[in-house]
Amino acid sequence: MSEAVLTPAEIVVVGAGMVAHRFVENLISTAETPIHVTVIGDEARHPYDRTGISGLFSGATPEALELDRSVFEDFRVRFIADDRVLRIDPGARTVMTRSRRIVGYDSLVLATGSHAASVDIAGSDLRGCFGYRTLEDVQRLERFAYRRRNELGRPLRGAVIGDGSLAIEAAGALQLLDVAPVVVQHSDLPTSATLVSEARGFSFAGLLEARGVAVRTESHGVRLAGDSSGAVGAVELGDGVESVDLVVLAVGVRPRDELARNASIGVDPRGGIVVDERCTTSDPRVFAIGDVASFEGRRAEALARGYAMAEVAAARILDVSAMSAPRDLLTTARGPLRPNAPAAAGSPRVRALQAV
Repeated sequence: MSEAVLTPAEIVVVGAGMVAHRFVENLISTAETPIHVTVIGDEARHPYDRTGISGLFSGATPEALELDRSVFEDFRVRFIADDRVLRIDPGARTVMTRSRRIVGYDSLVLATGSHAASVDIAGSDLRGCFGYRTLEDVQRLERFAYRRRNELGRPLRGAVIGDGSLAIEAAGALQLLDVAPVVVQHSDLPTSATLVSEARGFSFAGLLEARGVAVRTESHGVRLAGDSSGAVGAVELGDGVESVDLVVLAVGVRPRDELARNASIGVDPRGGIVVDERCTTSDPRVFAIGDVASFEGRRAEALARGYAMAEVAAARILDVSAMSAPRDLLTTARGPLRPNAPAAAGSPRVRALQAV
C-alpha cells in the first residue's frame, strides 16, 4: 500500500523586506510537512538590510546589503520581485498583483511594512527633494548631490525636514556626502512628538548639535522655494529663510495597511493591521508581522520585535506549537515599540547613532 502524498500548504507572503525574509527563513527551517511559499515584493531587487542604507555613502555596495539569498532560493520558495499586490480576496483566498497575476493561499502573511509619510509642504515636488526610506532613495540623493555640486561649483547645504531618529540618520547621511545639514522640525506636521525622547533619556537636538548639525525647532509655515533652475533653493520658515541646495523629507512612516483595509480585515484607526499575540488578524487565515502589525494600539517598529513576530507567525502556521509573542515584547514601553504615531521612526537607527 503506497503512502498518501501530502499536498503542500500554500503560503503567500506579501512584502519582501527584512521581516518577511526572517519569516521565510523560520518557515523553511522548521517545516516538517510539505509547504510551498510564494513571496511577492514590489521592489525590483532581492531583500536587503534597510537599516544599513546610509552605509552606501561610506563605501558599502548594494550587494553588501543583501540578505542571505539562499533563503529565497530554497526549492520550496518562489520569489516574485517588482510586482505589487493590489488586492486580497479573502473569500476566494487569493491575491492579485499589478501584473494581473492571481495567487491562491492557505495562509497569507502581510509583511508590507511601512512607507515614507506624505507631507503637505508647498514646493515638496521641486527637483532636489528626496525621501529617505529605500535603497533607491539614497542612490538618487547621492547622484543629485554629485551633479549639483558640479553645477554650482561650491559646497552644498541641505535641509532635513522632520524629527526623531530618521532625521538624525538623514542628517548624518548628508554629512557623509559633504553636504552641510540643517534639521528643521516642522511643528505644523503631526510628527513623532519632539526632538526629545524622554523614554531614551537623551535629546535628539543635543545629539545633532554635538555632531555639528544646526537645528531649527518649532518652525511654523514651512514651504520650499525654487531657484532659477527649478531646483529647490530655500526653506522658508515663519521666522526666516534657510538657503539650501537639496532637501530630505524625514517626517516618518505610515503602515502600509491598505490591502487589509480594502479586504475588510481589521485595521487600527490610527494605522496598522490589528493582530493578537499569535500575529493573527481578524481573518484566521491571514497574519500580519513587522511594521504593519498593530497589537493593542501599538506597532512593532523595532526590528527585533518584527523578527519575534516572524518566528511566532511561522510556528502558528505550521502548528508546531501554541507559541505566542510575549506580551511584554509587544506592549512594553521600553524600546522603540511606541503608540501609533504618524511619523515614528525605526529603532536600529537610534541604536547606531547612540554608538557614534
